[in-house]
Amino acid sequence: MYTLTGFVEHGDARARELGFPTANIALEGEDTLDGVWVAYVRCPDGNIHLSCVSIGRRQTFYGEVGRLLLEAHLMNFAGDLYGQLLEVELVHFLRPQMTFDSAESLTSQIHKDIEDTVAWKAEYGHYLPPTASVAKI
Repeated sequence: MYTLTGFVEHGDARARELGFPTANIALEGEDTLDGVWVAYVRCPDGNIHLSCVSIGRRQTFYGEVGRLLLEAHLMNFAGDLYGQLLEVELVHFLRPQMTFDSAESLTSQIHKDIEDTVAWKAEYGHYLPPTASVAKI
């Protein structure tokens, strides 16, 4: 498990346009955590949300030159997190980053990633407190 913290910033709203709003946190450094993850996100109010998290450079739209970004789609969440400090615990690796030939094929994969996230929680249960060290971004 890996735990990251960072402040939510405005993105280009592409995920929202595709139907999957995300909380975006810019990352620095190497791409060692690249991929799609099951995660739990702790909000400033203390609520914890199951999340499907993508870490990468959004290569479908930006190739290899996009900036490294954590994008968290929080399940059962509606609200504004801009400027808020989030704690993101990555608990299960789902798949590596992929390049898609269209927004439609990306959208189909995101639906599958969310289904896989929910299925993982159904099989492995409730949230466990962080056990790894916290890396501040």
